[in-house]
Amino acid sequence: MNFSEEKEFKEIMLKYEFAKKKLETEIDILLKEHEYKCNYNPVEHVKSRIKSIDSACNKLKKKKQEFNTYNLVKYVHDMIGFRIVCSFISDVYDIVNIIKSSNEFIIKEETDYIKNPKDSGYSSYHLNVLVPLHLEEITEYVEAEIQIRTVAMDCWASLEHKLDYKLPKRVPKEIKDELIACAMDIDKLDLRMQKLYDIIKEYKD
Repeated sequence: MNFSEEKEFKEIMLKYEFAKKKLETEIDILLKEHEYKCNYNPVEHVKSRIKSIDSACNKLKKKKQEFNTYNLVKYVHDMIGFRIVCSFISDVYDIVNIIKSSNEFIIKEETDYIKNPKDSGYSSYHLNVLVPLHLEEITEYVEAEIQIRTVAMDCWASLEHKLDYKLPKRVPKEIKDELIACAMDIDKLDLRMQKLYDIIKEYKD
């Protein structure tokens, strides 16, 4: 990496840091406002990160792209990642609507992996947003990915991620089938917990 490329790389990483901080603030405000209005906090926890360079390199390799700032922006859409973990499925959709109501960023893409899980069994709701950065005389938009899921979905995704690192490249069929079966069990648990929550709400009302 020459001096010019190194400077470009430092600039883009600084922009990711700025956008992450801005998005953290906006999400925190939105969730606290919702809690105040509804007297209910649907969130178990929120995590955010900037993807490591090694992880970004691996992603570009999988896409058969060389590592440079242009490809980083074009092909790696989750350099900034947020994960919002909720108690119930209904909470996920409430938070999706809360985030979509904000005027502080633009929704670029959304994917509902809860209604349409991945073949692996993965479930979550993904929002890709563009965060505006007002830098001197120009405004630039930096992409971030927000994942919203239940505790049960997060448990499955975390374990699947750990197994993915330990398993060979060609995962045996019996392991794939077992992971899918576990995901189906998680889905059933979420639905049962949602049903219980709805019943409790009726009693309170």
